[in-house]
Amino acid sequence: MAATQKTWKSRLVLPGLLLGSLLITILIAFSSPVMQLKLDITDQFFEYRGPIAIEDTSVVIVSISQQADQEIPEKYPWPTNLYAKLVEHLNEAGAKVIGFDVLFDKRDNYDLTNDTLFAEAISKHKNVVLGTNVQSTVQNRGQGSRSTALMLVRPNRVLQSANPNKNGIVRAQHDTDGAIRKYILGIDYNNEKLYSLGLELLKLYADLDSTDISETGEILSFGSYQIPKYNDNLMSINYFGPPGTFPRHSFETVIDDSTVILTSEDSTFQINSFSDPDFGLKHTDAFKDKIVLVGATMPELHDLHATPFAKQGTMPGVEMHANAIQTVLSGNYIHHTSPLANIVFVIIAIAIMIIAVRWLSGLWGFVFYVGFSISVFGLTLWSFLQLNTMTDVVAILVAMLVGYITTQSYEYIVEQREKRRIRGLFSSYVSPAIVEEMVEEGKEPELGGDEVYMTAFFSDIQSFSTFSERMPAKTLVRLINEYLSAMTNIVREHGGTLDKYIGDAIVAFFGAPVPHKDHAYKACVVSQLMQYKLAELRKKWREEGERWPEIVQHMRNRIGINTGKMVTGNMGSESRFNYTMMGDNVNLAARCESGAKQFGVYTMVTADTKEEAEKYGDRCVFRYLDRIVVKGRTKPIDVYEIMGLRDRITEQELACKEKFEEGIAAYQKQEWNRAIALFNESSELEYFIPNEESFIYTNPSLVYINRCEVMRENPPPEDWNGVYVMESK
Repeated sequence: MAATQKTWKSRLVLPGLLLGSLLITILIAFSSPVMQLKLDITDQFFEYRGPIAIEDTSVVIVSISQQADQEIPEKYPWPTNLYAKLVEHLNEAGAKVIGFDVLFDKRDNYDLTNDTLFAEAISKHKNVVLGTNVQSTVQNRGQGSRSTALMLVRPNRVLQSANPNKNGIVRAQHDTDGAIRKYILGIDYNNEKLYSLGLELLKLYADLDSTDISETGEILSFGSYQIPKYNDNLMSINYFGPPGTFPRHSFETVIDDSTVILTSEDSTFQINSFSDPDFGLKHTDAFKDKIVLVGATMPELHDLHATPFAKQGTMPGVEMHANAIQTVLSGNYIHHTSPLANIVFVIIAIAIMIIAVRWLSGLWGFVFYVGFSISVFGLTLWSFLQLNTMTDVVAILVAMLVGYITTQSYEYIVEQREKRRIRGLFSSYVSPAIVEEMVEEGKEPELGGDEVYMTAFFSDIQSFSTFSERMPAKTLVRLINEYLSAMTNIVREHGGTLDKYIGDAIVAFFGAPVPHKDHAYKACVVSQLMQYKLAELRKKWREEGERWPEIVQHMRNRIGINTGKMVTGNMGSESRFNYTMMGDNVNLAARCESGAKQFGVYTMVTADTKEEAEKYGDRCVFRYLDRIVVKGRTKPIDVYEIMGLRDRITEQELACKEKFEEGIAAYQKQEWNRAIALFNESSELEYFIPNEESFIYTNPSLVYINRCEVMRENPPPEDWNGVYVMESK
């Protein structure tokens, strides 16, 4: 036995430490401080790498700058005829496409004809993409109720109708610290896919249409551009440098020709920085075949953001678009290892730490931990610098730390003490044979709960409140103790586990803590053995005469059984806990117990239990009852009555089952008259005949007779599927 315990211990320690460390790592990895540390490490990697040269970039910025606001006579927002001139000049200078990181949702403040001029320029050149945005709005619905809705902010109708191109989303995606590291590729709005400003510009730049765009879970195919997605609608921006990395020209220098007089000029002195034949932008290659982005750079417009190269929040939003577009044009994408891969790396790191530290221990274990951590950090940094691949190095380092601490903290005596407690812990509610099997074979379930495929069992005395009213307390206690002892012995003798007593109710389960394949079959057999035992007790109580009131002679119990996945384990507080079960399938077993009353039966099981039980034996005789939706659930289930054990059931009961199931077939076909006739025949054969003194009020045949009569008068809808919804528990 000692050898068996040692083998069990050696096999359990590593997975136990691994699982515990993994759970702790997951909890820590998603905490706010660690999430912020991940963002800081990402920025640090960019700083280690430094800027990337972009001498041949196709992206140019026209900035709505402080200098422009000082030079243009009108104060921002400027009249839109200036944007018309901007579009004209950029096209004269050979710009390929023009994108506005500006929302023109309002009409011109100076003169409405300015919008018309701007619209005419847009319509003429057909290479402009206007900005749009999706904003969240909070709507009050009265009585303190609120809801959040999405609203699309589009350009005003004059500009919208003049532009043949789709608008581009200019919304920014901020991380939890307010910085921008991801770029919104598109947004689904009212069953329409809206792409970002950068992608709409790339569509024009590469002459793409909707047929050239497709996407999978990981890639957005944009013509020849294969954009790796961070998630459904985001990509990581590979920032090429700090603010000012991309060529930038102030707004006023692009519109400045002989017709424009800036504040630094007058009618006698003009520079004409755009149209001057010697140095004007028109006569250079500043915009030729370029993607031109127009956006704000002056702080007053509050479009400055934090990025890996601008920790203080100094990068204009228009440069975010520029970096995103350059990322796509260059194909220099940031790749992220998948969540699954990160989990695998975390598990490997924990396993290495546990094995190494347990083998080395002491100081050498700490030395290994430090050296391993440095190596992992260096490897992930190299992967970013050389392969543009970002791995969740923080989660891996946290995993290594947790693995180191948990391994060093592990005490052998804790495991041994828990092992010695198994017999005492379970012997009060598990069969002694199972306790011995648990101790000998080491099949103790993990503390805290395991998901197990097993069978839940509920039993309750019918009309117990009436017993309580008619019997003195001492007599009632004596009766219940005798009843519970007899029923519990049957459960334990057949491998069941007693969960708890709830007054007169017995809650048990089969298939845990030691798994047994035939748990459903055992539960079904036990239910009938309990019914037969209760019949023997009723006979005994009658023979004891005046010791018991007459009501005791008619005691019956209802039983509900269901099979499925449930959680079992020691649950409660550190000072007091119970080995119990929980889950939706447990609740369904309880609903079967209470629901049996509505059919006038005393054992009701689900189809899952019936099918599982029939794999291991045929002692139980099942009768189909109904397809129902129990209280608190929406999915229908088939339920059956266990009429008895095959070696004890009568010919009359078998004839009743046959006739009743013929009636069910007619009922499901909506042949109401034939069904009523068949149920009338089966009702004459029913074992349980209504008798108020015996607390028997109905039986399945009578239930269906009433139901068929109602449906004959009020036929169900054409799509009726035979499901009956139970309105009570």
